[in-house]
Amino acid sequence: MTETAASPATPVVPHARLVLLAACLGLFMSFVEVTAAISTLRALQVDMGVAPADLSWVSSTYTLVVAACVLSGGALGERYGRRRVFLTGVVLLAAGSLVVAVADGYPQVLLGRGISGLGGALVLPTSLALITTTFFVDLPRMLRFIAVWVSVSGIGLAVGPLLGGLLLEVSGWRAVYLVNTPLAVVTVLVTLRAVTESRVPDRPLDLAGQLWAVLGLSTLVYGIAVGGRNGYDDPRVIAVLAVAAVALAALVRTERRTAVPMLDVRMMRDVRYAAALCVAAASLFVFVGVVFVEVLFLQRVRGLGPLGTGIRLLPAMLGFVAATFLAQRLAGRVRAGRLLAAGSLVTTGAALVLLLQRPDGSYAVTALGLALVGTGSGLVVAPSTNAAFEVVDGARMGQASSAVTAFRQIGSVLATSVLGAVLALRFLGTLPGRLDAEGVAGPVADRVVDVARDGGGTGATASPAPITDAVRDAFTTGVHSALWVVAGVACAAAVLAWTLLAVRRPE
Repeated sequence: MTETAASPATPVVPHARLVLLAACLGLFMSFVEVTAAISTLRALQVDMGVAPADLSWVSSTYTLVVAACVLSGGALGERYGRRRVFLTGVVLLAAGSLVVAVADGYPQVLLGRGISGLGGALVLPTSLALITTTFFVDLPRMLRFIAVWVSVSGIGLAVGPLLGGLLLEVSGWRAVYLVNTPLAVVTVLVTLRAVTESRVPDRPLDLAGQLWAVLGLSTLVYGIAVGGRNGYDDPRVIAVLAVAAVALAALVRTERRTAVPMLDVRMMRDVRYAAALCVAAASLFVFVGVVFVEVLFLQRVRGLGPLGTGIRLLPAMLGFVAATFLAQRLAGRVRAGRLLAAGSLVTTGAALVLLLQRPDGSYAVTALGLALVGTGSGLVVAPSTNAAFEVVDGARMGQASSAVTAFRQIGSVLATSVLGAVLALRFLGTLPGRLDAEGVAGPVADRVVDVARDGGGTGATASPAPITDAVRDAFTTGVHSALWVVAGVACAAAVLAWTLLAVRRPE
């Protein structure tokens, strides 16, 4: 890996591509945790006898901890050293996976997932900071490297089910959680070799802001996830969401009054900057949400195994990577806001295409929708950082990049909780009627609904055909409801991008 000769005006950065490699490896580790774990759920449930209602927390625990702590990760990196915090996160990601791999009980699995989540919260903001702090003197190269870094998130999400399926076929579910161990070793070695330490030693920690962020985000995600299963009229869900609202309001109030805030909400008075953050959050909400929903549809409705599911998700990954590099080539010639608007419109269309999926329909519809969502997301995710840079001055680019990263990750976490809740509510609300239409009534229908409410999925393949058809029909209806939410979010992002970011602001 030799670096091409730089022009006299361009500072030479030693080991530039190794810095990019370290950041991308850390990002890949954190994103492959999201979807690879989904492929292990059925095998883990059988092996450990986990109750269906508890199974979703194997994947949700990781995303909940990431959402709760991702804002703190950037602040800790600035105070104690971005390289040091990044390496700590990499080690925690691998350590948490090892805890799961050797677990002899369900509580240990959740503990491991929580440790990995803490590692992901440290890696996500600091991996980008490694790039921005190393290449801030060479803005064109920094933006190119950010595009590469962003594309890795799509690769991690799409490769997760494929990698998980392969390992399940060859070994077992525990092997899936060993993937990050060799990656962590390589990442640590590359980081120690190529990345120099950078920090802001006198940066205050903003402990009050971190406390409110952790409390607010964790209760918000928890309340949304549990409400999807128990209903939002459950007193416990109402109480948790009320705590989330109070904590997030306190976060905004605290950050407005803090001299050096973890999240500078005062910058959000600029509606264009606030729009860039919202579109950034929407970009990963859409991409992660579609991957999450399609994994459930392909496995629970189409009856595919983990490997078959992973192979069929490849159009999303290929589209995402290709569009990310296309967006990088268009940078400088096309305003970032226009790319955001175009990409968001494409993802809106992708969600509408996926609404044509049926339990016994053709995979061609799924492949087209996935290719479109990957393409549209690739045109949005990387340029969302550029869009924020276009509306802030140079002195605030560091804060802007950290905020964009945090909002993207919050969007990805909210995708699984919000869409999972929408899908579950619609599925459970539709199922009794579908069973009745199939001639299934009385205690048998009640039992099927109870199993579904406890998280039993679409039911066993050995169930009588009327029950199987009814459950798969109802689950598809839930998938369609989730995709309508995706379409709405993508459409709103397109409107924001076009009205506020696509046209240059008069000086």
